[in-house]
Amino acid sequence: MTRGMEVTVAIVDSREDVAQAIQSAKADLDQALLELDRIPAFDPAAISFVAHAMTNYMNVTDAILDLLVGTLEGHPDPEVPGWLEGLRHVSVLSHQTVARLLRVYRPAEIPLQFEYMNLDVLIGRACAFHRARAAQKQVEIVFQPVGHVARVWADRVAVAIVADNLLSNAVTFSNAGGRIVVQRLPVPGGAVCTVCDSGPGLTPLMQARLFERGDVPGSPPPVEEHPTGYGLMVAKAFIDRMGGRLWSESEPGKGACFSFRLPYQPPGNEGR
Repeated sequence: MTRGMEVTVAIVDSREDVAQAIQSAKADLDQALLELDRIPAFDPAAISFVAHAMTNYMNVTDAILDLLVGTLEGHPDPEVPGWLEGLRHVSVLSHQTVARLLRVYRPAEIPLQFEYMNLDVLIGRACAFHRARAAQKQVEIVFQPVGHVARVWADRVAVAIVADNLLSNAVTFSNAGGRIVVQRLPVPGGAVCTVCDSGPGLTPLMQARLFERGDVPGSPPPVEEHPTGYGLMVAKAFIDRMGGRLWSESEPGKGACFSFRLPYQPPGNEGR
């Protein structure tokens, strides 16, 4: 990107300053969209990392925008809601653009950096990150590590992507006032992390198609949720490459649980 897509929060003293700032931001967005169209398709690994980074940044932006909407409700200037709606529209366009990037995502081509890592710390941070968005829907996220777990052998970035995808889907499909329970359990040779939501659940046919490219199975979420439909496919590809397993358990009307297992040791080192 030629301009870096930097976002500056400034205090403006007049309506004209705000309008000019919005026009400038729109010009930056239009230029960025043009440049995205020129990104070559021969480097999917680089594009995928950028796409996932952009998704995380936009999730933070959406959370801040939600706070602004609540804080500025009833503002005496009648144009303020229009400005906020304009920002929401920009967010929708950004999510749609990232979805385009993810269509060339090939996680099998991305190199992994294995290390012994503390799974509880990473999962705890992922839960903390998603609590702000969950709170907007009055959904509670509870993390329950069970027993002592030694460090697992995995790539921490890949595990973070898996946790982000599972928690994001859980928040998206949970009903208002629901509860998401995240557990980490010790099992022979490794650890299992389970994310259970309070959403509409999945039929057997939906579960059979969970890890295919395409729309996210299940009841359609609100339009502002922006599910890309590729998160579970990406998550399974990473877990498979780390010597683990990803699976689901669900019944219609009773929510869904997604679990993944990671080993304590690299393959061949189990008995050492």
